[in-house]
Amino acid sequence: MHLILWAEDAETELRAEVAQSLPSARVRPQAPALLELEFELRPHDPLPHLAFCRQFLPDVREVRADSIRAWTAAVFPALVQLVPEGNPWSLHVVPHYGERTEHHIGARAWHSLKHRTGRLAPPPRGQTSPDAGQHRCRLIREAMVDLLRQKRRHLLRHLRPEPVPFTPDDSLVQLLLTRPNHGFLSVAQAPLPFAQRHLLSPFPKGDVPAASDKQAPSRAFNKLVEAETRLGRAIQPGETCVDLGAAPGSWTYVALNRGAQVTAVDRSPLRDDLMDHPGLRFLRGDAFQFEPRQSVDWLLCDVIAPPERSAELLLGWLQKRWCRHFVVTLKLKDASAGALLPRLKQNLPPLTHLLFLTRLSANKKELCAFGHAAGRPDSLRPDAF
Repeated sequence: MHLILWAEDAETELRAEVAQSLPSARVRPQAPALLELEFELRPHDPLPHLAFCRQFLPDVREVRADSIRAWTAAVFPALVQLVPEGNPWSLHVVPHYGERTEHHIGARAWHSLKHRTGRLAPPPRGQTSPDAGQHRCRLIREAMVDLLRQKRRHLLRHLRPEPVPFTPDDSLVQLLLTRPNHGFLSVAQAPLPFAQRHLLSPFPKGDVPAASDKQAPSRAFNKLVEAETRLGRAIQPGETCVDLGAAPGSWTYVALNRGAQVTAVDRSPLRDDLMDHPGLRFLRGDAFQFEPRQSVDWLLCDVIAPPERSAELLLGWLQKRWCRHFVVTLKLKDASAGALLPRLKQNLPPLTHLLFLTRLSANKKELCAFGHAAGRPDSLRPDAF
């Protein structure tokens, strides 16, 4: 049995994806925002892309425990038995008490309410506090680490302290508490996390913490930072980027701060300080008509346009080998995902070496395609800048 945690407000979309991509899987709802799936999982065979999946928990088993000690006793034997010795591994112990709903209140808003009123009001119907279960899970994890320190120090030495992209040697242990005394345990042995890294995230519950930068032109910068984080590769100094639909300049801002050379294309200018940056080449025009003079390291595109146009743009760039890496958002419309996703899932993988197709934590009304292009793009013209 496997579990899939769906992205916020995306149960309908995820069910449709599963029905199309895994037609033989038996599916039923589990705890809130969780789907239970039964199908054969082969570690070296990548599963289909599920854009509305937030986290994948393979080979789960139900666990019941009434105390911190009982949770540790239930999990520790499986951990010791299944985690390969001498290789890196990660441990996620996270609560999942509340349903993800359309009117979800985030932790910041929750604590702002507490600060204004002096008390914490009961959660809206169908929700729990975003902090529910956090303390319990922290105690369980600390107890697990203490037990490892006493009995399996060699395993503890290889426990990753922070989330990092999976390597072929990485294993992942996930304990998801759906109630204080009930949850699910998943142990994904290497190389499964690496092979399924488009679905199986090194971040607990698949959520990447939001970045903070008050100097950025808009909060849109956070989408690019999250894509880099999930990809495990940031824009590097000296690399070349094309930012299509760049105004007001948040993605260009990130790339310039990384030390890259940026060609920004938009009908409107970027923020004044970016326009004056020596690493920027600004072109006023239509993002969909732009053609690079030579292949570039990064295609960046956060243009406001129908998702079909953005998808065609990305496919064209990959087919013509105009970029080595890409981050492209697809703005969703009513029913647009159902028609567009099957085509992307069919056409993008042959053109990519690594592909993520997902809804980012930073934006709930978009999909984002990012990854590495297949092969090595050929130079088009000698005068890139």
